Amino acid sequence: MKDFSLLAQLNDAHGPSGREDEVRKIVCDTLSSVADEITFDGLGSVIARLNRNAHGPKVAVVAHMDEVGFLIREIRPDGLLKVFKLGGIDPVVAANSELEIKTRFGQKYTGLMWSNQPLSGLTIDDLWLDVGANSQEEVAEMGIEIGDSAVFATRHFDLNNSGNLVAKAMDDRIGCWLGLELMKSMAGQPLPCDLYFVATVQEEVGTKGGKTAIEQLRPDIVLVLDVATAKHATSGSGTQRLYGHGPCLVVADKIALGHYPLLNLVSDVAKEHGIQVQRDFLAGGGTDNGPATLVGGGIAGLAIILPVRNCHSPYTQVNQNDAFGCLTLLQQVVTQLDEMQKAHLYPYY
Repeated sequence: MKDFSLLAQLNDAHGPSGREDEVRKIVCDTLSSVADEITFDGLGSVIARLNRNAHGPKVAVVAHMDEVGFLIREIRPDGLLKVFKLGGIDPVVAANSELEIKTRFGQKYTGLMWSNQPLSGLTIDDLWLDVGANSQEEVAEMGIEIGDSAVFATRHFDLNNSGNLVAKAMDDRIGCWLGLELMKSMAGQPLPCDLYFVATVQEEVGTKGGKTAIEQLRPDIVLVLDVATAKHATSGSGTQRLYGHGPCLVVADKIALGHYPLLNLVSDVAKEHGIQVQRDFLAGGGTDNGPATLVGGGIAGLAIILPVRNCHSPYTQVNQNDAFGCLTLLQQVVTQLDEMQKAHLYPYY
């Protein structure tokens, strides 16, 4: 059984958009003995280089550190709090959930989200966050201020030892785990490319780190790791993005097209090594691949996503076999991204 202790650390860290400090520390601590160089963009994204002496194209494997969450936006006279949501959280999902609140000084408190309104048509303004205080003064004594952050409080676990992993922040800590495991597994091996892992910030509020970090690095090839809600259908239905049927290569999403030659290369590598993959479309959203591929004169990029259940909820679930398949695919792909393959990715004349 694979040791998922690193994934558990990543998942349990408090890291909504703009407050990724705990996640960033885990990423940097993990790579401190692996990467030759770790730098940051101005927003706090991590840019880790595996081997400063490497030759070949610059390849960036990208995953975002932030999770969906909340900011405290109002403290009421009766001690109840109002929140501002970070990312696409359904208020119905948030209602009756347990939150972890973190103050500017690192104190953490439990909060309970509730509403006295019917679930039908519920909005974020209908939710109340209760920290057990009876007045603004009691909230102040706890050190909670407007602008402090909150996330779902679920701890990482394996669902009945089934290999189905559950956590509040699988979007996109599973991508971070894949990037870290890739860097660890490739350390000390000769590579035909200059490999980087880029852990971005603020993806859930507008794919911001995917722009700033890639602008700073200017790689030749970008592979973006993320997740999306699986379709509840059978393999015979013709539907893409089935849970437990392997990682998905995104042909197109709302803000980007997968670079077609790169899509075909990754597909061919998967077929050669017997790795099950799916082809997918994200009609309703996008990933860091959107802003990343528009940097400079344009970069060949592809999003590779894992199908999950209960996305943007306290209990997002991923299948470990999908994760293993994705890791194996990444390992095989980066060993083939040499200068010749780079030339094949830009066949414009």
